[in-house]
Amino acid sequence: MKTYLKICLLLTVLLLLATCTKEPALPDLALIPWIESHGYQRSELFPVVTSRNVSGPQVKVSVNHESQYLLMDFNAIDLALRENTYKNVNFEPQRMTNRITETSEMLFEEGYIHDVSLLGRDYPILYVSIIKHSSAPFKAKGIIGRNFLIDGQLTLDIQNKILAFTTEPEYSLNNLYPDSLLTPINLNGNHDDNHGLLKFFCYINGAKHPATLSTRNSITMISPELADTLSQKHNAQNVTVGSLKIGDKIFTNINCLVSEELLTLEPENPETINLVIGMDLIGQCLLTIDFINGKMVIE
Repeated sequence: MKTYLKICLLLTVLLLLATCTKEPALPDLALIPWIESHGYQRSELFPVVTSRNVSGPQVKVSVNHESQYLLMDFNAIDLALRENTYKNVNFEPQRMTNRITETSEMLFEEGYIHDVSLLGRDYPILYVSIIKHSSAPFKAKGIIGRNFLIDGQLTLDIQNKILAFTTEPEYSLNNLYPDSLLTPINLNGNHDDNHGLLKFFCYINGAKHPATLSTRNSITMISPELADTLSQKHNAQNVTVGSLKIGDKIFTNINCLVSEELLTLEPENPETINLVIGMDLIGQCLLTIDFINGKMVIE
């Protein structure tokens, strides 16, 4: 009996290990109509993983043939790795920097790593940032910034756990959608460090407001000034937005977290960001961003 129990225990452990190490696979592509209508090729499709700790889309990145899943972040610029994410990486440090992000203040050590592969591309050498310290807990193993996306078109489908990216789109968004669905995006960064946000305008209860997307946030955040106006209360912690419109997409009765952090996202810019759309809304939609032509569609 003891031998039998030991065998059962061993089989259970092996099954758990196989489950934990199994690579995520693409879903049945025939059941996802946007892949064909957008003209994406099989080589331009990538599995996406999410987790309890990291609700945003994570995509495989290989360094020296060691693979990890890193968070896709449209408001980050480069590739940022949490310290010790890759055990055998040959990192060549160059300098230390400090940056304010939409969730925290971070200390980075910048430098070079070799043999990187992501989104179907190989990079013999790449300049990256190593996250040395974060003022708020940062649970992702690293970040893929928009330097890797800026010359292409991306479609993110969290419900089907798939991301498509191409630098040679078969169809532009203008050919696929009417103008009413398209939302212009502003990618102009600061002249000094080029760390500007991906910005666009939305309509909150019918009024026009500047906003951004964040894959780091699980919940949508709203500025204290706008929260006070909408709720007629001061220092509210949460506010319900009755109607949010982006292009032709309308969300209703959204519970938003009131955050002082929005005031420091771009302190030198008089146009304050009033809303940061989080994964609670992104996860419900099909999101397509044409970085080449500065257009976005949320369906």
